[in-house]
Amino acid sequence: MSPKNRASWLPAPKSATNVVESAPYTSPTTNELVIKTKAIALNPADVVIQQLGVLIQHYPAILGCDVAGEVVEVDPSLADRYELGNRVIGTASCLDTRDGKYCYAGFQEYVVLKAPQIAKIPVDVSYQDAVVLPLGILASASSLFAVGTLALSIPDAAKPPHGGGGLGKTVVVWGASSSVGSCGVQLAAQAGYEVIGVASGKNHQMVKSLGAAACFDQNDPSIVDSMLSYLQGKQVEGAFCSIASDSALDTLSEILDRSEGRKLVASVIPGAETKGSKGVTIVTNLKLDVHDTQYMEPVWKWLNQAMVEKKVKYAPPPEVVGNGLEAVQEGVDLLAKGVSAKKLVVLV
Repeated sequence: MSPKNRASWLPAPKSATNVVESAPYTSPTTNELVIKTKAIALNPADVVIQQLGVLIQHYPAILGCDVAGEVVEVDPSLADRYELGNRVIGTASCLDTRDGKYCYAGFQEYVVLKAPQIAKIPVDVSYQDAVVLPLGILASASSLFAVGTLALSIPDAAKPPHGGGGLGKTVVVWGASSSVGSCGVQLAAQAGYEVIGVASGKNHQMVKSLGAAACFDQNDPSIVDSMLSYLQGKQVEGAFCSIASDSALDTLSEILDRSEGRKLVASVIPGAETKGSKGVTIVTNLKLDVHDTQYMEPVWKWLNQAMVEKKVKYAPPPEVVGNGLEAVQEGVDLLAKGVSAKKLVVLV
C-alpha cells in the first residue's frame, strides 16, 4: 500500500493562502526516486508564482523548489547509486508534472526527485543546512556553465579545485550573498575563476568565505569606478546577476562595456534579455533544459563529492521558520517581506 501523502496546495491563481490537504503519492520512473520530506527551503520563485499567478498551468497546484529528505523508493535505474534510507537533497519543481500530478513539487510530504539533480547528505550535516543548496546550484549552474549562457569551465570532482583564480580569468557575481548568488560564487571559484562579488557591505565577509577574491558594495555610489580600477588588466569572462534588479543590470553593463573581456551578463530574471545596454548582451537561463546532462551531470557529481570532502558551504545559512506543512505559508509571507543573507526553511 502506498504511503499517505499531504501537500500545501495553492487553490487558485493569486490565492493568498495555501491549504494543507491530502495529495497523491507517486512512485518513481526511470532516473527517479521518492523521498519522505524532512526540510523545505523557500525561494523568491515561490513568492512570485503565488502572488502573480504566473507559470502554473492548472490549479489547485503545489509549489516548492528545494527539498531534503530520506529516500523511501528507488527506481531500478538508480539502484546502483541510491538505496532506501539515504539522506539526500534535490531540486523540486512545480513546472514539471506527470499525468497532471504535481509529484515533483516540493511543498508535500513525499516528493519525486529526478537525477542528476540529487546529492547525498553527509552524516554530519543536518537536513536544514543541506536544503539551502539545490535550487541555488541549479540556477547558478545553468547561468554559469550552459552553452546558452556564460559557458564557463565546470568544477571537476576528480581533480582538486583550482581555487584563488587559478585559471587566470575573472567573473563578476552580483547578488553574491543571495541563495543563488552564494552557490554561483562557490561554483565559479571551485572551477578556478577569480570571483568578484557584489553585495551589501555587511555580507562581504560571508561572500569572501565562499571563495570570492574581492567584494564591492552594491550601495556604493562610486562602485563603477572602484570595480573598473580593480578589473584593470584582468581577463573578464562576463558577469552573473542573481537578483531581480534593473539598476544592477545597468551597472553591470557599464562596467563590462568599459572593461577588457566579454560583454555578456547571465541573469535568472524573466525579460532581462531586453535590458542590455552599452553594447553588452544579457542572456537568461529560463529557456534552457535544466535536465541537460551535458553540464548538470558533472555539476551534481562535483556537488556530491564536494559535500563529502567539505569543500562546499551551506550558504546562505538557514533560518527555520516553523514545523510542518502548515508553516509553509507563514514562511512564504516572511520571504515576501524581504530577507538578507539567509534562507528560510520549514521542517517537515
